[in-house]
Amino acid sequence: MGETQPPSDWPSDWPGLEAERDGVTYDAQKIASIAQALREVMEPISGSGSGDNLGSLQDLSSNGSLHYDVCAHLRSLDNWEGGKSFAATLEQSHQTFVDVLEEVLENFTTAISLVEAEASTYQATNAANEGTV
Repeated sequence: MGETQPPSDWPSDWPGLEAERDGVTYDAQKIASIAQALREVMEPISGSGSGDNLGSLQDLSSNGSLHYDVCAHLRSLDNWEGGKSFAATLEQSHQTFVDVLEEVLENFTTAISLVEAEASTYQATNAANEGTV
């Protein structure tokens, strides 16, 4: 079985082919600091932390719904089925938006956890490469 070769149209001095030659280094502490900074930025959006977090998931869930004002009024109109249908659409749209935001926040949390895990990996690899393990 032969060795895997890059496509022939790639330049022979493409920097990604020889990582050692490029002198790329990683600072595990900086990567971990980035992950921590991202977590801190996410706190108000996810609703964790303290204080009123305008725009947070909880704020959207409680104050972003038109249920009590608009939807209730639309449903109260007699002889207009369109109002009831529009109210149901508004409520479904609001719930869909909340569901999507929850999923986005979960994905961001997962991504931040992966950055933290990679910081640990780089730290262990660097220690092994330097012979300090």
